[in-house]
Parts: sequence; structure tokens; C-alpha cells
Amino acid sequence: MLMNRQDSLLLVIDVQERLAPAMDNPRQVISNGAKLIGVAKAMNVPFIITEQYPQGLGQTMVDIRQEAGEGAAYYAKIHFSCAKEEKIMSAIKASGKKQIILAGAETHICLLQTAMDLQKQGYEVFVVSNACSSRDATQNMMALQRLAHNNIDIVTSEMVIFEWLEKAGTDEFKQIVSQYVK
Repeated sequence: MLMNRQDSLLLVIDVQERLAPAMDNPRQVISNGAKLIGVAKAMNVPFIITEQYPQGLGQTMVDIRQEAGEGAAYYAKIHFSCAKEEKIMSAIKASGKKQIILAGAETHICLLQTAMDLQKQGYEVFVVSNACSSRDATQNMMALQRLAHNNIDIVTSEMVIFEWLEKAGTDEFKQIVSQYVK
């Protein structure tokens, strides 16, 4: 199945000040996470940003905060799975969206557990491989393999963008591509 913006919600998980620098390839995760938020905003796709125990791991990285803008909501959590946090699940349910696109950290912990729990609840789940990571490349790779083995789609940021766009030649296409596709 393809992702479509009418049914999508972007969930950016735990790209935080004390965690992100320890990730394998942090710059790619941060920049692609920010890019996805920018595109989601431009295309009116709702997004949620979570922070795992922000008192200890800090706030969301500045690139993502800047792209999200002033009105963005940040959901603090202590469970690894976002699906086990009542406020986050209330926001997801309130959106009415059935496709959840996941990005962030760490792939083998919070993304994996969130993806599996959301899938079990009937959501179509997509994990953006070039917008997620773990502290160790092997952990990240094994998590992506496990997710794929469990029928969770592994995608890239450009797959998300172009599936949301659906066609070329529009003003929206030109604006999104010129600003976010490099």
C-alpha cells in the first residue's frame, strides 16, 4: 500500500539533545526528521513529537524544533512504546488517521515497540529508514529487519514525500521539491 497524506500522521520519536549525538549517523536522522516535519506542515499532514524522559535526555534537537514551529506540541513519555502513553494515543486517535509514519530514535527500542503496538491496534505503520537510528548500527539494522519481517513497511523520506505528493507539475510539487528534496 502507498502512503497518502489524507490518511497519514507523522510521529517523530525522541530525537533529543542527549540521545541524538550518540546515535549512528545523527545528522541524517535530524535533518530527515526536520525535512519530514516541514513537508508535513506544508501539506497539512498532522505530526506529533515525543520526548523520552526529557528531564534526563533533554529536549528535541533544535533543527526539528525550528521546523516544527512555535505551536508544535511535544509529548513527554516514559514508556518506550508511544502506544502505551495515554496522551499520545489520544492525539493519534483524535487525528482520525490510519497510516502512522515513524521517524526518530532509537530504532531497536522506541520505534520498534511503537510500530509493533500500533500495528496490533490496526494502524498501517511505516518506518522511515533514513530518519531513524540507534546508538549502534547493528541494533538499527536488526530492528529494521525485524520490523520488515513483521510486515511493517520500511521506507525512505523521499518515498514519504513523493507518495504524499502523488503527482508532478503542480505549484505544491514545485515548492516542496525545491525546498525539501536535494
